[in-house]
Amino acid sequence: MECVTIRSFRRALGHLPFAARRHRKTAEGGQSLAEFALMLPFMALLLIGVVEVGRAAFLSIVVTHGASAGVEYGAQNSTTMVDIAGMTLAATQDTNYSAMTVTPSYGCLCDNGSGTSCTDPVPGPGSCAGISCSGQIVQCVQVKTHATFDALFHYPGLPSTFQANGNAVMRVRPH
Repeated sequence: MECVTIRSFRRALGHLPFAARRHRKTAEGGQSLAEFALMLPFMALLLIGVVEVGRAAFLSIVVTHGASAGVEYGAQNSTTMVDIAGMTLAATQDTNYSAMTVTPSYGCLCDNGSGTSCTDPVPGPGSCAGISCSGQIVQCVQVKTHATFDALFHYPGLPSTFQANGNAVMRVRPH
């Protein structure tokens, strides 16, 4: 087995002479700093954009969950179906977002055996009292939510506000 010495190892790698080892490369540190300084505004703009998109997505999710919570409360039975204040309270408490507007409504449809289900928009509240149906009466609840998102940073050419809407429709559970 051949013994490898430090001298043969340095020769194999093309080791620089002593004079070349003494001079350090100081210009590379300044170049890196200049490149970082040039890229920093673009990186900051990209980071702010990602944060803004994340905030907008979060608000959209919150508004949609508020509509779902309100309609789930209203669809419990015939008594909660007409409780507009209860559906509004359920939607706002679920989201914990006071700037959101909540619009609950309810109505009835006739199912003559065709499998009619609740659709958007549900018929008005007066549709339940005067309905004559040879089949089954279907009670429906709908909650619409809306909120406005104000951007932290206003990009040129893009709107400064974003509209988030939620909508949920559900059939009332028979008791």
